[in-house]
Amino acid sequence: MPPKPDHPNTKFDAEARAVYIAELKSGNLKQGSAEVAGVSYRTVERRRADDDGFKDDERLALMYALEGKEKVLSRMADEGDLGAMKMWLHAHGKSTYNDNKTVTLDATQAAVEVSQNDALAAVAEMQTELAARHARLLESGDIIEAESEEVQEKPEIVVAPDEPPRKFVI
Repeated sequence: MPPKPDHPNTKFDAEARAVYIAELKSGNLKQGSAEVAGVSYRTVERRRADDDGFKDDERLALMYALEGKEKVLSRMADEGDLGAMKMWLHAHGKSTYNDNKTVTLDATQAAVEVSQNDALAAVAEMQTELAARHARLLESGDIIEAESEEVQEKPEIVVAPDEPPRKFVI
């Protein structure tokens, strides 16, 4: 079997890399940037997997492009474009303006055990604090310890015969 001829899209040299990164910075998408640089997108993916420096350059170029779009969106919002305002608020005010109210819970056994342990620890801490407060109040005389019993029936209300009837709510 004869050796495979070099495919022109597999040459991702420094020049092609610079073109790819410049295209990303200008706002072009990854696939389109690869085409302009004269390489296949698969070649770009392989380079990203093998070269951390390239991965960092690509990430920075994408952040630069994103910032450019955000500036345009912000300017449009400042000029009164309601759609741009909504998009900007959704992107930057997620907790207040986002419609997505999804709550993600970690219900794995380990998370449940940790949550239970944390809850039990918090209850024990509260019980200790309440007992300490109770002891301080008893020592200061601000409360009086008294026996009590629960009443199961409604108390009987007795009104003197010469008094007008009154309403009581129990």
